Amino acid sequence: MNARAVIERQVPRIGMRITDVALSLGVSPNTVLKLVDEGRLPRPRVWNRTKLWRVAEIDAALAEWPTDLPDEEDGTEDLDEWRAEA
Repeated sequence: MNARAVIERQVPRIGMRITDVALSLGVSPNTVLKLVDEGRLPRPRVWNRTKLWRVAEIDAALAEWPTDLPDEEDGTEDLDEWRAEA
């Protein structure tokens, strides 16, 4: 393993570009943008022209997503009505 790889493994990641967010979620960058537009993911932070998503904010948004309920259970929430707070 080279020195850069060792350093990258030791430094905690606090921000991700759109391609990294998409890879982490297993979706395309276009889907990430759609989730942001729908309010299901937070908007990115912007520095100059670089857009970064905070890992903590992505994690917090995902924690608020509804869980999968079996068809027999009658959930008290409308799963389609969830939106992340900005």
